[in-house]
Amino acid sequence: MEEYFGSVPVSNSTILCVGGITNAEADRAKEEGLELDGRGYYLFLASNAEPNKPIEILAKFATNSAAEKLARMLIRAEAA
Repeated sequence: MEEYFGSVPVSNSTILCVGGITNAEADRAKEEGLELDGRGYYLFLASNAEPNKPIEILAKFATNSAAEKLARMLIRAEAA
């Protein structure tokens, strides 16, 4: 499977990302009551100011093609 990733800053310290998550991130989300398997692609917020801070998962993509499209849009927005 080809890996897709895209990100765009939404503030000085927060980044909106499309990409895969680690097993540890999926386990943390499960502890918070989210039903995630950790597979596929997710929309999430990450901290640019605090890279060790846990991500905030916003959504899971239903299809890989949807994740790819949004990742490409984020890459274009970052380049603009």
